[in-house]
Amino acid sequence: MSKLKKVVIVVHRDESANDFHEIARRVRNLDSSIGVATISELLTSKMVPPEFLQLPLLVIYLCNPPKIEFNIAAKLAVKEMSKIDEYEHFKKHNIPCLPIERFKFGMELDPKVYGALVVLKPENITSTGASVNMVPTELLPTINIEDFPEDHLIHKDSYLVQNFVKTGKFPTHYRVLVFLGEILYSVKSTQKSAYPTQLVDIKELLKNSVASNLTGHRTATLTIDKRVNEFALNVSNAFLEHPLLGIDIIKDEQSDALYVLEVNLGGNTWAFSSKLSHLFREAMGGRNAMVRQYNAWDRAAEALVRKTHELAS
Repeated sequence: MSKLKKVVIVVHRDESANDFHEIARRVRNLDSSIGVATISELLTSKMVPPEFLQLPLLVIYLCNPPKIEFNIAAKLAVKEMSKIDEYEHFKKHNIPCLPIERFKFGMELDPKVYGALVVLKPENITSTGASVNMVPTELLPTINIEDFPEDHLIHKDSYLVQNFVKTGKFPTHYRVLVFLGEILYSVKSTQKSAYPTQLVDIKELLKNSVASNLTGHRTATLTIDKRVNEFALNVSNAFLEHPLLGIDIIKDEQSDALYVLEVNLGGNTWAFSSKLSHLFREAMGGRNAMVRQYNAWDRAAEALVRKTHELAS
């Protein structure tokens, strides 16, 4: 057996244990000088082989790191960022993105900045695609809380307002999962209902979600689009301290321009095994189809080897 020179530890959600066992096995086959351990949910020094602690070490957290941890010289960790902060980050790195701000009743927006239509969407409850509404910018100041249905998420969450871009007859977006700079899957999601064409009745508009990830009401097709993938990698280069990114991208129907809609930085974007993503996974054809798209386990192992040599200390 080759002498170990560096170590990588991946701390993942419990539901992803089998995935990372497969990835770890490939890391060992690729580079026998790297020691690799995969640990579910919580890492303590007692869980690490003593010989690992004597070597240059990289720890990658794909779930929230503990508030108190043993001394780690090099680590990468998932870390949520607000959608407003994401927008500022996109602008700072010159990434094409859409204006966004927090929604307030009675607010007025400049049509020169936001266009004729805007989207209202929840700030935190975002996984189901529910209660995402398209409204005319000029009607925004007239909206009252009574206009929203009783089951609308505005009664439970703070809301954002964002520039609207039409993606075709049906709401559509691309999700690209990037792990340590490698694309592991890419999927095109399209809602089964077309965009509203009646833009006068505000109460009717607020009943209909225009999110392309509306649970149970979308198609999801594994898709390899070279331009979308290149764009996603460009976005990921602005988030080098984040190991896992679920990047949502839209394509303007008229100009064909690409925009980053948002970047999901949490471990729940690991849709290969996430419990929250079981319907999404089924729509894509299942876990095996997702893995085969880019040979995801091989790519993830190559990324871990590269990143360990780069950062372990």
